[in-house]
Amino acid sequence: MNKTKQEVIECMCRSGILPVFRTDDVRHLFPASKAYYDAGIGCVEYTTSMPNCLELVREGRASLPKDLLLGAGTVMDGPTVERAVQAGAQFIASPGISAEMVEACRAHDVVSVVGAITPSEVIEALRLGADVIKVFPATSVGPIFFSEIRGPFPKLCLMAAGGMSLGNLKEYVVAGAHVVTFSANGLEAAAYAGGDCAAITRAATKWVEGVRAARQGK
Repeated sequence: MNKTKQEVIECMCRSGILPVFRTDDVRHLFPASKAYYDAGIGCVEYTTSMPNCLELVREGRASLPKDLLLGAGTVMDGPTVERAVQAGAQFIASPGISAEMVEACRAHDVVSVVGAITPSEVIEALRLGADVIKVFPATSVGPIFFSEIRGPFPKLCLMAAGGMSLGNLKEYVVAGAHVVTFSANGLEAAAYAGGDCAAITRAATKWVEGVRAARQGK
């Protein structure tokens, strides 16, 4: 049974972490995706810069756990949204604002994750109908952007993307980021290249624990 948009957003926020795959080496893509799931992460993203990305989305939806959300990233036009949805993508992400992308997401009733880095861009993204605001690159504005933007936009679902690490994720979560991202193939690059999924799960578990601790004020 397909999840509603609200269920997808709630799952992303509950997980609090979005591993983003951007790599030409897809030999271990599906086992690595499962490794993140085993760490307690409920969503992963495959970017369209990857070879045959949408076919990978299709294969991933068929072979990975059914409750692992799989999205397509770096999508900036309507036709790609349509193909991604047909492949089974459960959310669509863009690094910036594309009216065509957001409108296509609305037409296909799929969650849109839209990049924005200023209040004016946030206003424009919301006007178009964006579901999640991805502050990218987050480290260029810092945690204060998240805490301050919640004043005029208290109901925003905010994602921090770009420059996230175990050393700074607490600051962003405490400031108001509902989701933080990292390079899924780069978190443990050697482990990914070698297919060492146990090492990937161990590394990802530290992020899960970090987000949980930040939310609990620890």
